[in-house]
Amino acid sequence: MSVNNPNRPPATSWLEEELEASGYDWLSDEADGREYFADRAHRKARKPPRRQTVKKLLESGQAQGRTFGDPGLQELYEKEYFSELLWQLRSGKEATLYVVRASAKTTPLVGPHPPAPFPQEGEGAVEDFPLLAAKLYVDSRVRSFKNDALYRQGRYISDKQVEKAIDQRSQFGVRAQNILWVEEEYRQLHALHQAGLAVPKPVAHAGNVILMEFIGDGEGPAPRLSEAGLSQAEAQDALEQAIQILGLMLAHGKVHGDYSAFNLLWWEGRAVVIDFPQMVEWDKNPRASEILQRDVHGLCRTFGHLGLHPKGSEVLRRVWQIARKNATPFTPVEATLL
Repeated sequence: MSVNNPNRPPATSWLEEELEASGYDWLSDEADGREYFADRAHRKARKPPRRQTVKKLLESGQAQGRTFGDPGLQELYEKEYFSELLWQLRSGKEATLYVVRASAKTTPLVGPHPPAPFPQEGEGAVEDFPLLAAKLYVDSRVRSFKNDALYRQGRYISDKQVEKAIDQRSQFGVRAQNILWVEEEYRQLHALHQAGLAVPKPVAHAGNVILMEFIGDGEGPAPRLSEAGLSQAEAQDALEQAIQILGLMLAHGKVHGDYSAFNLLWWEGRAVVIDFPQMVEWDKNPRASEILQRDVHGLCRTFGHLGLHPKGSEVLRRVWQIARKNATPFTPVEATLL
């Protein structure tokens, strides 16, 4: 629920509307530009916890519907993007991942998958709806992602006051940054999926939540590469796929920014890349080349743990070669010079 402030003017941008929908009073004091909540107790109550369990998120179950403790999840539920929250899959300092059941509305978007292996309490047979992943971001003040300013370089923010608030990490800036972070991941995920890369299909987003295709089945999620128990032959295949994906992203003018075992899944003989909020665009971020080299180093380190020892210089050469071979209007001009 939004802060009840009768003097507040209507929101004038999509960001202000998102902040208002998430319960934040974006009204600023025009004299000094300071942002505030109308009520300190409300501010304290609205501070998002570092981690949230399913029990905390699911505040009550009613015959008429369910109420969730997170406004983004509530909005997606009310708009019938998912039918129920099933379980917490993974919790980290950046986000918590939940498994939800799709709805009649979203099932055609992701296609059939095996249903969850057991019915929920108080229900009959398991509905034949696929599983989805709901990624809930935590407050950026407790995220462990290091030096996010590096990845924000070159991202356009039309409102300079918002940009200043983010840099100063004011209360308003923190909330704005959370929303922009989610918006960026969804935008990149959508673009990569449209380009045919091996990424989860995006479904919808609201507030601090992104709803996407679940990579896995009713028995559990796809394992990370480091946890998949790959044979040497499978590891070599996975390495080739990972290099190909990195090159295709570069062909579209994008650099992942955190390309490692944590963000590479292995499912049915296929490498799938996840996590894109830190992704940068080559022509906008002046340090994109440095970030690409970090990605190559992370990739080599990942496969070093799997018994392979790719050379960074050779991997980087191949990445550029793939980008040049699959050139798009967004491919860095450097690809034609190598």
